[in-house]
Amino acid sequence: MTLSLVVIMAGVEYTFTHYPAEMFIRGEIDSAAHRLARSVQLDAEGRPVSLVVSPEIEKFHSTFAQDTGYQVVDPQGNAVLSMMPMIVSVPHEGDWMHTPRSRFESGGKVFYVETVPVPDARRPYFLQVITSEAFDVALVRIKHGAVPKVVVFTFLLAVLVFGITMRMTLRRLVKPIREVSRAAAGITPQNLTTRLSLQDIPSEMRPLVASFNDALARLEEGYLAQQTFLAAAAHELQTPLTLIRGQIEMQPASPDTHQILHDVDAMSRQVRQLLHLMEASVLQNYEFSQVDPQKVVRDVTSQLARSAAARGVRLETSLRPAASQVRADEGGLFILLKNLLENALAYAPRGSIVTIKVDASSISVSDEGPGIDEAHLPFIFSRFWRAPNNKAEGSGLGLAICKEIALAHGWRLIAARTQPGTLFTIHFSQA
Repeated sequence: MTLSLVVIMAGVEYTFTHYPAEMFIRGEIDSAAHRLARSVQLDAEGRPVSLVVSPEIEKFHSTFAQDTGYQVVDPQGNAVLSMMPMIVSVPHEGDWMHTPRSRFESGGKVFYVETVPVPDARRPYFLQVITSEAFDVALVRIKHGAVPKVVVFTFLLAVLVFGITMRMTLRRLVKPIREVSRAAAGITPQNLTTRLSLQDIPSEMRPLVASFNDALARLEEGYLAQQTFLAAAAHELQTPLTLIRGQIEMQPASPDTHQILHDVDAMSRQVRQLLHLMEASVLQNYEFSQVDPQKVVRDVTSQLARSAAARGVRLETSLRPAASQVRADEGGLFILLKNLLENALAYAPRGSIVTIKVDASSISVSDEGPGIDEAHLPFIFSRFWRAPNNKAEGSGLGLAICKEIALAHGWRLIAARTQPGTLFTIHFSQA
């Protein structure tokens, strides 16, 4: 549109500059001449006797008395009627009666003559309108001089209207695409069942969105197959390990019995954690409801109280005024807090304190152990990751399970080194 308007402006400017003025007003002069010819009054014998001119034409002619004039002539070119003095003597040479518009020079000036026949006259009479070239130029400037300005104004107005309209139109057109983009950005392994809506999507984009949904379906199928295999393997391993432990306990005691039972328990723990990791990774396994976090904290500390006492560690809870309830899966929150407490108890020295604090927006677990090296903090939530020279029992899945549960709830789980120990904080809000 901008290019078209620029071309129009350049064309108008070029035309006004390179073409004679009479070209633009020739039609207007011809129309005025025919109107004047119809205004000629005839006598009973059909001879011109007067010319009725409107006050506007008289005023206009008086303003340009040296550049305009009109007369009625006979076939010999003799003036038989002239309402106003002629500015020049019009030559009548050649086939002037059949030449509607002619040009001549007089006194160093150029003039144009518009000749039209007088209607209803018994003999041929002709009305002639004479204008100078200077008059034509002035008339063009009066009537068409504002055209470039009008074009510029129209251009600016069109750009403004077009810009506003196009912006509104594009915003409306791309709104469904932006919504689809936001929905696609929110798809994670925890919500692979989500599909992008085809509603209001432009027809050109629908095949792409449909293909993306098909890819999600295939990805979900593969992911579920992986999770199903992991769950089945964990369940299948639980029973043999339980039977092995029972068989060992029924055998006569030996120097290796204690170590064998310890290894079997470690394997059972790892299998349980694999099962928990699988369950924590699938959003469909969660049942969200309004949960009292203080109640869950009391349940966890009650279950781990005996283990803490055996290690010589004291559990303390600080239940500050908290939000009455949070939206969560109660079982998932229980496992999350239980893993954090077990991790704290594993590293807390005898005689130290493990503290759980609950407030309106978070739950924190802190210990007085040696703490986590700053360089290791980015890796502690990775699956099967264990710090170098870490001699504590574990499979490296506990904190990974905590991270999956926090992600499924939309929470933030942050670890920080303290002096002494480590602080884990669960923020209920992403803000």
